[in-house]
This record gives sequence, C-alpha cells and structure tokens, in this order.
Amino acid sequence: MASFTALNIEPDDQTDDEVDNTKEIQIEDALKLYQAALKLHSQGPNFYPQAAEAYTNLFRSEIFKYPESETEFLRIEKNPELEYTEAVLGLELAAAVADGAPSTLPQILYLSYKNHGQFILDCVKSRLKHEPLPKPQLDYQAKAAIDNFALALASDESDADLWRRAARLGAMLGSRRIARYCLEAAVEVDDDPTVAEVEPPSLEEGFAGEQLKELLEVLSDETALSHPVMAPYIKRIMPKFLTKHMDPYPFLPNTIRSLGTDTPGSEGPEITESRIVITVEDRTWTALGDKLCESYISPQGLSGTGIVIRLPAEVAHTTESDIVQQQLESEDQIMKDNGTTESPVAESSEPAIATPVTARSDDQPVEIITTTTTVPLADEKLHSSVALPTRKRSQSAAGIRSTPEDDNGTQKRSKRIRNRDNTGDGSLDPSSQLAVQLEGLVKADKDVFSFVDGILKKLGVDDLGSLEDLQTAMSQTQPTDRAEIVANTAVRDLRDVLRTWDDAKASTFVNGNAADILGSSAGSANAGLAAFLEHSKTGPLKLSSIPSFSESDGLSAFAAKVEAEWMPLQDVIYEWLCTVIVTYRQKLWPDSLKVAVVRIISFVDADIFGRLQLEISRTRTDGGNMEHLEEMAQALFELHIDIYSRITNPNSAVSYETRVMTKDRLDRWADFIADVIQSRQSVSNDELSMRYLWASVFYATMAENVSREHKVLCWSDLQALLRESAWPAIELQNNAVMPEISIEAAEREVSRLTTMDFFFNLFQTDRSDPLAIIETLEPVLDPESACQPVESDAIDTPASTDPADNTPAALREMWKFLKTGSTSLRLFLWQRLREAYFSIGYNTKVFSCHLKSIEIIVGDLRTEDYVDSATEPRRHKLLMWLKALDDLLVKSLTIALNDAATCFEIVDERHIKSTCAAIAQLNRVLHSAAIFDDETRVGLTKLPQIPAYAAHGSFNGFINKLREMQVRTWALQYTMVKEAMIQNRELFPTPDNDLADFLALVHYCLGMRKCCKASNKIFLKMMKVEMIRLKHVERWEDYLGQVLYDLYGIRLGVGTYLLEEHGCPTEALDRRTVLNIAEQVIQLANGMTMKDLLKHELRPAIERMQTAVGPAKSTPQMLHNLRNYTEYLKTSIRPFDMYRAWKGQVQVDSLPVITPESPLADKGWYFLLGMIALTKFRSQKRLGPGAQTDDMRVGATFMRLQLQFNADHWETWYRLAQCFDYELEEEVMWSADKINNHRPDLVRLQRSSIHCYVMALSTSVRTADSTFATAEKLSEMYHEFGMRIYASSREPFGMEAFWVDEFEKHMSGSSGMYKKPLHDELSRYKAWMYAAKLFKESLRDRPNFWMNHYMLGKCYWKMYCKVEDEWDERAKAKKPIVDDIIHAFVNAIKTVPKPKDNRQDPILEPHYKLASIVHKLVMLKAMEPQAGVDLLQQQPYSARKGEPVVCRDGEDWESYILEVIRVLRNADKQHWQHRMIARVASIIYDENDPSFVTAKAAAHEFRESIFTKTMHIQVWKPDAERPGRHCVYMERYVRYITRIFLYTVEKANMEALCKRVRKKSTDFHRFSQVWAECCSTYLKLIRSVAKIPAGQDEIFKAISHEEFDHFSERLTSWIGDPRMQHPALDALRETVELKKLNSNAMKPTPIDDLINDAWAVLYQQVAKTLPGPEPSSLQAAQLDGTGDAPPPATIRSMGPMSLNNLVMDMGNGTQIPVPVTFAGSEPSRPRKVGISRREVLRRAELAVNRPPDPPRAIAPASSRPRVSEQPSPTMILGSNAESNQRAASSTPRVELLSRPADGQEREESERGSLHDSADDESDLSDVPDMDDVDSSSIFPNLMRRDGPSSSTANEGENDGTGEEGRGEDGSSPATKE
Repeated sequence: MASFTALNIEPDDQTDDEVDNTKEIQIEDALKLYQAALKLHSQGPNFYPQAAEAYTNLFRSEIFKYPESETEFLRIEKNPELEYTEAVLGLELAAAVADGAPSTLPQILYLSYKNHGQFILDCVKSRLKHEPLPKPQLDYQAKAAIDNFALALASDESDADLWRRAARLGAMLGSRRIARYCLEAAVEVDDDPTVAEVEPPSLEEGFAGEQLKELLEVLSDETALSHPVMAPYIKRIMPKFLTKHMDPYPFLPNTIRSLGTDTPGSEGPEITESRIVITVEDRTWTALGDKLCESYISPQGLSGTGIVIRLPAEVAHTTESDIVQQQLESEDQIMKDNGTTESPVAESSEPAIATPVTARSDDQPVEIITTTTTVPLADEKLHSSVALPTRKRSQSAAGIRSTPEDDNGTQKRSKRIRNRDNTGDGSLDPSSQLAVQLEGLVKADKDVFSFVDGILKKLGVDDLGSLEDLQTAMSQTQPTDRAEIVANTAVRDLRDVLRTWDDAKASTFVNGNAADILGSSAGSANAGLAAFLEHSKTGPLKLSSIPSFSESDGLSAFAAKVEAEWMPLQDVIYEWLCTVIVTYRQKLWPDSLKVAVVRIISFVDADIFGRLQLEISRTRTDGGNMEHLEEMAQALFELHIDIYSRITNPNSAVSYETRVMTKDRLDRWADFIADVIQSRQSVSNDELSMRYLWASVFYATMAENVSREHKVLCWSDLQALLRESAWPAIELQNNAVMPEISIEAAEREVSRLTTMDFFFNLFQTDRSDPLAIIETLEPVLDPESACQPVESDAIDTPASTDPADNTPAALREMWKFLKTGSTSLRLFLWQRLREAYFSIGYNTKVFSCHLKSIEIIVGDLRTEDYVDSATEPRRHKLLMWLKALDDLLVKSLTIALNDAATCFEIVDERHIKSTCAAIAQLNRVLHSAAIFDDETRVGLTKLPQIPAYAAHGSFNGFINKLREMQVRTWALQYTMVKEAMIQNRELFPTPDNDLADFLALVHYCLGMRKCCKASNKIFLKMMKVEMIRLKHVERWEDYLGQVLYDLYGIRLGVGTYLLEEHGCPTEALDRRTVLNIAEQVIQLANGMTMKDLLKHELRPAIERMQTAVGPAKSTPQMLHNLRNYTEYLKTSIRPFDMYRAWKGQVQVDSLPVITPESPLADKGWYFLLGMIALTKFRSQKRLGPGAQTDDMRVGATFMRLQLQFNADHWETWYRLAQCFDYELEEEVMWSADKINNHRPDLVRLQRSSIHCYVMALSTSVRTADSTFATAEKLSEMYHEFGMRIYASSREPFGMEAFWVDEFEKHMSGSSGMYKKPLHDELSRYKAWMYAAKLFKESLRDRPNFWMNHYMLGKCYWKMYCKVEDEWDERAKAKKPIVDDIIHAFVNAIKTVPKPKDNRQDPILEPHYKLASIVHKLVMLKAMEPQAGVDLLQQQPYSARKGEPVVCRDGEDWESYILEVIRVLRNADKQHWQHRMIARVASIIYDENDPSFVTAKAAAHEFRESIFTKTMHIQVWKPDAERPGRHCVYMERYVRYITRIFLYTVEKANMEALCKRVRKKSTDFHRFSQVWAECCSTYLKLIRSVAKIPAGQDEIFKAISHEEFDHFSERLTSWIGDPRMQHPALDALRETVELKKLNSNAMKPTPIDDLINDAWAVLYQQVAKTLPGPEPSSLQAAQLDGTGDAPPPATIRSMGPMSLNNLVMDMGNGTQIPVPVTFAGSEPSRPRKVGISRREVLRRAELAVNRPPDPPRAIAPASSRPRVSEQPSPTMILGSNAESNQRAASSTPRVELLSRPADGQEREESERGSLHDSADDESDLSDVPDMDDVDSSSIFPNLMRRDGPSSSTANEGENDGTGEEGRGEDGSSPATKE
C-alpha cells in the first residue's frame, strides 16, 4: 500500500475506505521508463545501446505482470477451460475498472510494444548501413518485431499504420497469409462495406488498400478484388509522389512480390571442400590485399588449393538525401507515437544532436542482447559529416496535419498579428535579415582594416588589405587569378577547415607539439640532421591532378575470375598486384592501399619477382606487347626504392636485418629493371626511360660508400639531361621519396649534396658552445650580417643570388639551398639559433628569432609548394602551422610586452616591415575564422549537427584557440607598429593619437565578438598599460573607459560613447592600476561639480579605487604631523595670527611624508574622497538628528589624512573648517541641550573651525592659483569664514571661542608668581571688523551675492552700535558711518534673487533688515524720519506702492513703519519671518512707557502667529537664519510675552505658557533663566489674584500640634469637598501643580513660600470657622477618661523584612525567637509648641494631593454601608472616637472593622515621604466607585445611632481626586449624586 497512517491517530475499525493506489504508482513509474527509452531511441544509433537497456528495464516493470496485461490468447493458452466462457472479459473489466486501474494502462502497453518493435527494425536498418545481415539473423529480428506489433495490436486494433508494418514484416518473412490478413484488417477497420462504397478515411488506409490490391493481383483473387472496399483502389491510381512512401521498410527484402518460392534466391554455387574460401570483411581492394597477405604469411603455409574469394553483399549506394529522408521517416513515427501519450516526455533543455551516418570500421560488431533485440554499437570514427535535422521541427516537416488556430490546442494569435502576416508586402529574404545583424560587426571590421592598413602602407606594407577584399576571397570557391590564389588560399583553407571540422582535424591540432613542428633540438640529438635529410630528399607535396583510386570498382569481377579459374594463392596475389599496379600512375592511392601494396611486394617478393621475370621472358619470346610488363617492373623498382629510402631514414627504427633484406631485394630489382630497360625496343628519351634514369641515379646515390662528389656529378648530369630533353615534369604521387621528376627536383638534390657537409657539421656542433652555433648560423640565416644585398621582398633570405663579390661561394650555395629548401628546415635552424641566444641571455635576439619564425611560417602559406599541394595535406599542414604560430605568438608577445625597453634594440626597419607584413597576412587568415564565427552565431551559416560541433565538442575549443590567436596577433601587430612609429617619426606627426585609435578600433572589433577575454585578457591589459602611458591624449577617457569596464567592471561615465557589455569576467582592481589612473580620474572628477559627481557613475569607480588602495598606513612622520595639527586646533585664537594670515605668514610645523600613498596624496586623492563624503552629507535632507553625520565625519577624516601628507593645500584646510562648521551646526540645530549644558564642546568646534579657516587663508595667499574657479572658491571661503566669526560673536555662542581664560602662563614679577593670559582676547568690535573685511574680500569675486552685502551691513551696524565698548582707539576710528550701513543693505536688496514664479517665496531678510535698521536710526535720532521714509519708499516692498509719504513726527513714523512691516508680512505668505512680528510688538508696546492697551495689542500680535490659544509656540526657522539662533529667539519671545502677561495679569495664559515651556526645555537658550522667570511671574500672578499676603510664617509659631492637627484634619475634609471654593484654595492647588511641574528645575523656595502662605490663609479664614468641638474640650475629655479607652496594645506588623523573618537558625531552618515589641509601649516625649514649615507644607500638599488607598478587603454586601444608610456622627462632630482612632493609627488592619481614615492618611504620607518635597512624587488617584464611597461623606448631616461600632463607615473618605480628575484650573469634577 502506498498510503500511511500517522502514529498519533488511532485507526478506524473500518479499513474499507483506504484507497489502494499502488497500481497508479507502478503505472507512473512504467510511464517514466517508457519516456526514457523513447528519448534514447529518438537520439539516433549512438544511443541505441542505452535505448535497448531502457526498453529492457521497461518490460521488467510490474505492469507487464498484471493479469489484465496478458492478451486473451495467452490467458486461454494458460487456462484452456476459459475458452468457452465469458470469464476472460470479466477478468479484464474487473481488473481495469473495479480495481481502479487508470485508463492509461492499455495505452502504455500499446505504445511500449509498438515502439519496441519499431526500435528493433531501426537497429536492423542501422546495421544494414555497415554490413549485410545473414537471412537467418534478419528473419530472427523480423519475427521479434512482428511479435511486438502483434502484442500492440492486441491492445489497440484501430492503428492502420501498425497493421501495414506488420503486413510488411510478413511479406519479408515470406508469409502472404500474414500480409493479406494485416492489410485487410487495416483497410476494413470499423467500416461496414456492405452499405456502400467507402472512401479511405486516411492516408495509412489508402496505402494499405493499394498494397492489398497489389497482393491480390499477384494472387489473381478476382473475388476479393470485386469487394466494395477495393472499389476506390481499382478505379483510381495513387500518385507517384505518394507511391514512393508506400513501403514503410524499403530496406527489408520483399519475397512475395511475385509468385514463386517464399525464400530468397540461392546462396550461390556450392563450394566443394577442395577449394579454400577467403572471406573478406570489407568490400575493398585494400581489405582483399590485407587478407591475401595474411593468408600468405599464415602459419598454415602455402598449398596449391584453389582460392574462392567471398566478398560481402553489395549494399546499394545511399545518397545523403535518402539518409535524411529515412531519418525523417523514423523521427516522424517516433514523434507520432510520442504524441499519443497522455503524460508528456520530460525533454532536455538542450536540443538533441542528430548523429550522422558512420562508416564501418574494421572491428567486429559488438552486440547487446535485450528482449528480442540486437543492437550494433555505433562506430567511434566518423567519416561523414551529413547534417541531419534536429528533433525540433514544424508540423509540416513532421507530416502532421496543420489545424486551424481555432481548433488546435494552442493559443490563438491576435488579430493584429494575423493581419500583419497576411497583409505584408512579402517575406524578407532570411539571409538579408541575418545579414542585418552583422552590420555592426562589418562596420567595425571595415574601420579596423582601413585604419591599420593606412598605417601599414605608410611603412610600405600593403599585405593587410581591406575587408571587402577578404570577404571577396572567402566567397570564392575556385579562383583563377594566380595572385589571388597565392594570397588567399590559406584564408579559404581555414574557412573550409571550420566547415568540415571533425575529430581527425581536432586530433591533428590538439595533439600537435609546437616544439616538434618548429624543430626544436631538445627532442633528439639528430633532430636537425634528420630534418635536413628528410626535407631535402623529398619535394613538396603538390596538388594531384589524377583521380583517387576506387576501392570497389572491378572487385566483383576479380572475385568471379578467381572463382571461375583454378588459382592458387600465389597466382591470386600476382593477379591482385597486376590489377592494382596498373593504377600506379593513373590513380592516387589511399594510404591504406599503399601499405597493402608495400606489404605484398615485401613478403611475396620472391614469387612476384619470379612470376614477373617469367612473364617478361615468355612475352619477349612470344613477341607480345611488353609495355604493361615494363611499366609494372619500373613501378615495382620505384616502390622498392621508396621502401628502402624510408627505412634508412635517420629517424627510422627498423632493424639491421630488415634493412639488409630490403637492400638485397632492391639490388635484385635494380639488376632486373636494368636488363628490362636495356632490352626495350623503343626510344631512349620516353617517359619510362626518364623514370628509369631518375630511379637509377637515386639508387646509385643511396649507397653508403659513394662519395659526395660522385653524387653531385650524377645529379648534375641528370639535371642537364632533363634540361636538354625539355621533358615536362613527371609526377609520381604514389611514391613518397620521388614524388616529382623535374629539373627543379634535380637542382634541389644538387644543392642538398653541396651543403650537406656544412649542415652535418652544424648539427654535430657541441651545444655547450652557443657562440660557435651563433657564428655558424648567423651568416646563413641572416645574410645581412655577411653582405649588403639589394632590398627585396624576401622574408628571411637574401634579396639577390648575386651579392657582393667577397661573399664565399659556399655561403651563397647555402643561401640558395635554404631559399628553395624546406620550411621546416629553416624553422629548425632559426630555433637552434634562438636556443643559442637564449643560453647566453640575449633576449633581444631571442625575440627576433621568434619573429623570423613567424615570418617563415606565414610566408610558407603563400608559397607555391603550399598552394599547389593537395587539399587534405594542405589543410593538415595549415593546422600544424597554426599550432606552431600559437606558440610563437605567445612567446614573442610575452617578450614584447614584458621587455619592451630592450627587445627592439636590433630590430631594424627592414625587420619591422617584414614582420608587420607577416602579421598582417596572419591577421587576414585568422579574421576569416572570425567572420565564419559571426555567420554561425547569427544563423547565416548552419553547423553540422555532429558531436564535434556540440557545445563541449572539439570545434568550440578550436574556435576559442583561433580567437586567442587573433587577439595575440593584433597585440603583436600593435607592438610592431609602435616601434615603427618610433623609428619613423617623420611619417607619423601624431603617433600617440594614432596608437590610441589603433587600440580603440581593435578593442571595439574584438569586444563586439566578446573576444576581449581571450588569451587571459592580454589585449585589454596591454591597452590599459598603453593608455596609461598615453594619458595626455585627447578624449583619454573614451579610450580607457571601456577597458576599465571590461577588466574591472568600473564605469568612468564621462566618455563620448556608451559602454558596451563585452562579456569579460571582471577581476579585482589592483593597487598599481589605481596609482596609474588616479591622476586622470581626479581630473575627470574635478571637471564636474560635486553634486553631479555624487549622482555620476564615476563616484562608485572612485570608491572601488579607494577599496583597492586600502587604508593608508601611518608612519612616524604622519603621526607627528597629525599630532601637531591636533594640538594647533586646540589652542586659543590669536588675533595677531588672524591678521598675519592675510600675508600668508601662518604655518604649522610638519614633516615631509614619503609612503606608497604619497603619489595619490600629491594628486589630491584623499581630498577628493573627503569632498565626496562631505558633499554627500550636504546633499542629504536632514529632518532630524541621526546617522547623517557619518559622511561628514568620514570627509573630515580624509581631509586630515590629506593634510598629513601635504599641509600646503589651502582648500583642504577650507573643507576641514567646513566639516567643523557642519558638526557645530548639527549640535545646535535640533536642540539647545549642547548650548545650555555642553558649551565646552561647542567652543572646541568653533576654535577648530576658525583655526582651519586661518590656515586656509594663509595657505591660499601662498599657493592659490589665479583661475576663475579658484577665485570663486576663495570667495566662498571668505564668506564662510566671515559667517563663522560673526556667528561666534553673537548669541548663543557669545564670544566664548575667543576667550583666553583657559590659556594662561605663569609669570614672575616683583610681587611673586602670577598668571597671565597668553595673549589679548579678540574683542567683539574687532571680530565684527574682521568679519566685515572678509565679506568685502568675498565681494571682489562675487559682487552679486546678496548674503555678502547683507552680512557686511549687519557687521557695520553692530560696529556702529557697539563702538563705545571697544577700548582700542585705532579700531574705534574705523567706525562705519550710516551711509555705509544703508548702502550695504540697499546693495543686498538689489542683488537678492527674485522669485521665479508665484509658488516661490521671496527672500525678505534684506528688506526687513533695512526697515529695522532705519527704524532704529530714526529712534536714535541718527536719521530724520522723512529721510527714512524716502529711503524705504524707494525699495521694492514699500508702503502704498511707493507713493510719496510725508512724515512730520514720531507718531507718523510709527504708523508708517508699521505699515511697511505689514507689507513685508503680507509678502511672507508662509509666515517664516517671525522677527517682523516681534518688531511690530516692540514698536507697539514700549516697556519704558507701558500701557494696558499697547500691552494687549503686542500680545495680540504674538498670539496671531507665534503663540497659539493654548500657548503652543510656533517659531519657524527661515533659510537665512544661522544655526543656533532659533533657541535665542525662542528665549526672547517667551521672556517678552511673560512680561506682558505680568503687566496684563493673564494668569490662565501664564499657566499654559509654563506648561509649554517646561515641556520644551531643549528649545530655549538659557532655559534655566527662562523657566525661573516664567515661574516667578506665574507665582506673582497667583498671589496677586488670590490676594495672599506674603510672610505668614508667624501664624503657626504659637500653635500646638494637637490644635494644628485638629484644624488641619478639619480643613483637609473641607478641601475634599469639591463644592467648596475659596481664592486661597485655588492658589494652593495651582501652586502645588506648579511644584510638580517644576520637578526641581529651579529652587522651590518661592513655590513653598506661596504654599505656606496659602495654607495659612485657609487655616485662619476657613479652618476655624468649620463646625466641630474645640481642641480644649477634646483634651479635657481625654484627661477625665470619658472618652473611649484606647484599644489594647497590639503586636507590631511583621513584614517580610522584619527581624523575626530575617533571624533564622542556619542549621535547621528554625526561627530564632526575638522579643516582641508592642505598639504604644514606648513612653511618649513632650512636643514643642509651634509648627515647622515642613509640617505645614506636608499638610498642605497632602490635602491637595490625596493619595489613593492601598488595596483592602471588601466587606460582604450585607455589611457594606449604602448611600441610603445614616452617616457616621464622627463625620460631623469631633468625638473621643477620633482620638481613639488616631491613637491606634499604627495598628495594622487585619479586619475590615476599626480602620481610621485620618490615621491611614498619616501612615501613607509617612510611608511615601523621605524629605520635604517627597509629596511631589505622589501619584494621583481616580474618582472612586460610588459603591465604595462612605455614606457619611455623601450625607454629612445624617447621624447614625448604632454607636461606635459603625466607625468603619468612613473607609472611603480618603478616596479623593487628583490631577487627572481636574481641569486646567485644578478644580475637581463634581461628585455624582
């Protein structure tokens, strides 16, 4: 069961509800196995073994073991008794329905059997492509397939196509019955043919009907043909284009097409036992030759038995289109079967790769046996590159009927898209659409080729050409122009290699060793000599013009001839050789055939020699034609020469015995052919004679004892003979050592022989003496060192063969030999020379040798030897050269980049030109690969779908290697061009710009192809280094920006062009790069404003650069400088230094610092970082105190770090001063806490800022330049310096920064030791004068900045007003005049910015300030009122729109100035300008001459905007207001309105103001003074309103405690009544509330005085008038005992901290008994007469602030007094019960009875009070519940007559109301009745 039961759930007794879903799971598992098998099946023959295993796993699943999975016939076979019952059907239905099996089971069975049968046939088809199958094996596979089809049809009988397949297999097996039955089943299906003529409903049934018609016609069954079902097929003919698709398995034989035997034809003639059968596996001449040779050398020996050759059956030639068609048909069936499955197959994300048809290898087929399936494994070697389609195809390609969009299951396209498809002007050419995608790449390539070609042409190099020439060369397939062929053959070869890439090419390139290709001498001692001998003997392999040998032509006839005639093995071998040797000159043998021929003429030489000798002798005797025999003898002689020459090669490892035997055979054939040639009856100069003479000379010079002179004479004579005969060149393509017979080949041999001694001695030179090698090879390889020939285009050979006369003849011969010799030999010589130079450490020459090797290889690609060679050898050679070039490019580029200073020392102009030409040619070749890659990327060129082109195939590795080579080639080309520009400066007037453009264009070209990352980003790194060197190039950022983005992912963001994604993986930015590019980055950053920089992409780049640099490590010098700066900032401000700064004479001692970060600091790097952080802080909108200051502190840190390196940078001091200013601003902007409580911190910040400004001023005088930007910055500095001086001189700072009290020095005088300040303080007047000078200096460069005029006017005004406070007469002499003040503010008004629109508020500060100053001047009589009016009327915000106004006296002036200010207030729509309100109030209300009306008017002005009705203070901060001034204005306004309230006696407003001020303690400057003034004013108002006289302490000095307690209790009860009113009571309550509000903010003495006086008034006026017994009667009652006896003594309460609980026996935990103290047991002490103030305050505060009762037990409902009950008489009149209750006040309450109210009050007060003001901390209680209120407190006039037992009725007496139950006036809410 697939279900489970949780452990925490009890199972039910009934288990019938459990669902058995095991079958569902098994069916789902089987479905997954089926999908996996189908997927492997669909991927082609290479995956057939895995598919077979998958099908095996599928049929092992459980679903095939179900009873319902068995067919009816199988069940009847197992149980014959069920044949005539209906149990079979019942079983099937019960299994399928009752058991709940899903409906997919029959479908899975059907699909599994059907596709498995198809899989068997696909395997047969795949194997038939390689070899024919014997009929028994083929029949076995067909039977297995038809069995699967039968099982599938048992599950689904409606598949007409499957019936056709079964019929085809029956025909193949020779059963017409099966074929007919299946075809009839396919035709009839569900139709009723007796009704009418029926049309075939589908194509499959049509095919079946046509096949059935053909079968019935063969059987001549006319009756069946007359059936109505056959009528459509009789009347109509199927079209031919459908007939060819009628046979589902055309590769299987059909034995029933005609009447006759059901078996195929005979197996051939019967072979008797007297004949030997030789079975050949492959149907080729090579395989037959190998088999004959193996039979000849077999251990069984030879016999004269006749031979019969058994060849494989000939398979019909299958074209590529047929293969594709068959693959499509197979895929169609698979796709169709897959489409009928309900559960879709999970497909891979990668497209399936179709495997091409492979050729058969020599290995035996490996078979994997599965369920009736034999699968041949696919071969590893691929010899065909047929491109097959992928699995993803359209409906039309798959043969699926296309359905309308409304009917199929896909989503219907929109009408717009369908209309666009239908109404288009015609579909575009797909090639044109794809070519559009390449336009960007083509343009980039054109630019690169055009630019670089232009530079190279200046050097005389025109090998690069244009892109159009390269594209034309790639598009041609068979060019005719010889120059074009020579120049572009390698280009087309690389293109063709990429098109036809396979594993063989991959092996050639990957396994190639560059050292071996280049001929490194490190491999073997005789490597050089071997290369010389090998390549001097053989000429180049030219392109063969003869056709290739056909491996199978005539093979059947040869086998039939052998079989017809009685031929022993020797005769068969001879006939085979005669047949093959005829093609020696006419056909090009494959290598395998050449090996077979060599083996046969070696092992069967005796028989062949004898037979040929016999044939020639017999033919000569008979007089027959001997031409073919002579040709055969000459060919065999040449082949023996080839064999002997190859085994005697220096690299050959053939044994000595084999060489001797081969030499003997060669000698025998030499004698024989000499006899044959001499006896010829033909001309002596025919082709055969020439071949014989060449072979004879070759044979004669092969002997070891022949002198070199004789060899030279032989070849010279032969050369002369060939020249005289003028015989054309004879090509022997099947001979490796004599491929050509020509004059040139003879000349090469002569040259080889003449230079052999030299090279032999050279290769035997001792390697330990590199100088000897250099002296020997240098003149040979570099003729320029031996003579000065005429310039030529040769690459590494002398330009002329006739150099100077003093050149030795031997040297000229060697030059001649190398010029016409092998490329590999020249490469080896250059490598030998390179190794010699490398051993002596001459790196420059090593680099030159690498370049020469590149020139040789690239030059070889344009030689005739390469161009005229065969295609495949040429491509193989190209791959080998590319491998060698890759190694050379790496080595040469490494030297060129890492040793650029010395590697070009001996590279002259000629060398540079030749190397540039070679690299340009190589660039053309490699760029063809780039173009091919572009075309494949966009889909213009389709790659074959073979494994080699897969994602992880060898093709991608090769194309990546080509990309790397291209990148290295361009880089090396750049280094050569760079050196050429240095040597030819006159040709390049702007070399830096040309080099930068070279790099940029190549980088863009490579970047668009995502090739920048190739070769470890070598080009990017080189370009980075070069552009750093070319830092002065215009638009430097454009060149380097993309490079930095590709390498490190950083964006400069300042270039002309947008950055593109080149697919380069970024790496960490290194410190060296940062140091190199820092200067340019700083220049770019300085070129933009800091606000723009914050939003720019350059800022993250700068931050990454700083991360790469890391924190600067401190050095002793840096620490010394930092310590000096820190101490300097702490010192006092010297006025003398402030004035010396204007002359640049202020400096701080510092040491020079030299660290790795010094270059960065010298360029201002840390200053830039500080400015970024500081600007970021300034750009943030600060809405409150917080972490925004982090950026400011970071900026200050960087500024300090910059100063540690260089103290002469004035702007650093300036920005550091700004940092201190901003920190100071942050401290005072949001709260006045620092101003009131931490002023030393503010003083420190002010001094630091001023010191930095002084240093900035002094340094700027010495170092600042004269640019406009610097002048503007200086102007800003002057302004901010002046603002700092002015702000420090005004409140809230109050000149404290200039104090020198803390800076004193000890002095010695006549009176002894004393202290004296270090210097004089800067006076307030001089501070304003210094600030005015700064503002005037700032105006020089910014005359239109209104703030400078505005602040200058303020400084002048302060100087004008406070000139009398200055003691320095020289300073007083500089007092400004009124005109200067007025002029400054008028200029400020003129320069203030005007609002841009109505939404923007105007700047009103200069307008108001001018009006305020003029008003003050008028009040001071310094200006006439009319002059003031005239001046103000000229301003923009004048009264009455500027009309003339006449002012006669002060009253007119007052009304006028109020009108002017009213105009300004109207302009202030947002009410920011609070100072205008205060100015109006001060004008209206003159405190020196107060009046009630003016005071109320002034208060009204304040109440309109500053103070609300609830006295909430609204003072906004204008933009131009200095930080810290807000709290000053708050202080002024509160103190001003307080004085007005005192004058107008507004107690309620004063109370509200006190509450507001107390809550806003951090908003006021000098809050303690403000609060003290508010409290004193409020207390005065309370006393005056309540008319409480002061000094009432005398009242309580003569009163006894009993009397005071008695009347105080009576007064407390009276106060508890909310209906009671009295002015003193209101004053008491308000004063107590004020004391709470004060919370010791000021000394409470004035408050306590008023409380004491208020209580005294109440005591005198209220307490003594309340009803009750007199205190004297109470005392008398207590003395004569009439009162109630006091309660008995009770034990004191034992709380948790009592001694009884604390003292315990530690051993056993028992409690130690302690003495018990009883209450009232101590004797009472007599009390003094008189009440202390503390007692009075306690009583008064307790009466007002009645604390809530502690929790108590609630009496039962029956015992609790109700409102209707009588009150206790003790609430009305005093009695002895009260005194008794007071006496027992200390007794703890155990029961509800006997708890006195007054005693509880005293107890709670004592419990909560530790000092006099402890009652301030008491909590207030809410109004008690009415159920808990004592009835006596509600009805005090009712008396209870139950006696003293009802004393508990007043328990709720103390539940008074506190602050929360009162309103603002402190009155208690009315008690509910």
